[in-house]
Amino acid sequence: MKHSQASLPTWKTWTRAWLLVLFLLVAGPLAKPARAQQDSYTRITAVKLEPSKTAGSPGWNLAAEFDIKLGQRLLDAVNRGLPLQFAVDFKLLRERWYWVDQEAVSSTYTYNLSYNALTRTYRLVTPTGTFNAQRLEDVMENMAKLSDWPVIQKNQVVLGEPYTAQIRFRLVLTELPKPFQISALVNSEWDLYSDWLTFDFTPRREGLK
Repeated sequence: MKHSQASLPTWKTWTRAWLLVLFLLVAGPLAKPARAQQDSYTRITAVKLEPSKTAGSPGWNLAAEFDIKLGQRLLDAVNRGLPLQFAVDFKLLRERWYWVDQEAVSSTYTYNLSYNALTRTYRLVTPTGTFNAQRLEDVMENMAKLSDWPVIQKNQVVLGEPYTAQIRFRLVLTELPKPFQISALVNSEWDLYSDWLTFDFTPRREGLK
């Protein structure tokens, strides 16, 4: 009597199975409802360019306020010890009728947010100093207000000529460890960036030190 023997999966079967697994891994996060995409958000609520108050450094400083909310994915990442870097990008553009606008100024201000489980303390490191707090809310409130950031020097602009200024706030995904960068590519819960806020600016001599 011959015994029946189950046929082994063919290479086509294995290929289809692996493709299904890859589809679920990639399409799953992309197929999240719109609510998940809004889990983290940020927007710019106020911005101002004013003459520098530092004698001997003629130019303009930027002040801005942000509304920032970290979604559950980012909250979990911070509380588990994953440092996050955020950035404020600033650009000053000069219009040219014969070509694309000229980028007269480009600058970035960074925030490094981390959590120390031993001391149960959150730390925010900026180019101007360090802020520590036991509550994340206090750190976020500190990060939401930026003042006296030198962004334009007098010799970088032509007084009296109109310029277009732009500013945005974002999470710097390229500073994440590689496995998290890959996850961020297909998971909208890592998305945290504002649209570019554009406003007119004409540098004038008034107020310069």
